[in-house]
Amino acid sequence: MTSSFNPDEPGMVYRPGRPAGPAICPACGSPRTHVKNHGKRLGGALGTCAGVYSAVAGAKKGACVGALAGIRAIAPSAPLNSVTAAPMGALAGGAVGCAAGAALGQVIDETILNNHVCLVCGHTFQTL
Repeated sequence: MTSSFNPDEPGMVYRPGRPAGPAICPACGSPRTHVKNHGKRLGGALGTCAGVYSAVAGAKKGACVGALAGIRAIAPSAPLNSVTAAPMGALAGGAVGCAAGAALGQVIDETILNNHVCLVCGHTFQTL
């Protein structure tokens, strides 16, 4: 029976220069490991909050500048445009912030934190 590498399966790790597969526990040698990803989750959450906040602050500033620039020259639907642009900008900012935060969190998981836990003996370890 052949098994193919599925990167979404828990414990499966891609390591450049080494064959892809499950991370092996250095304490007991078991391939039954789990990836914790605490840094990736926290980075994604903080990045989402920062991205939404930044986008809403930018939309507020843009609305104030647009109102001061001359509302008389703009079409009557301009207030509706700013109302719809703010949530769309917040969603886009949140998505970009989440992606950036998750990428940073993944780097922290891989380099600093003990990101793997053995399901047999409970040992936590890094993959190098």
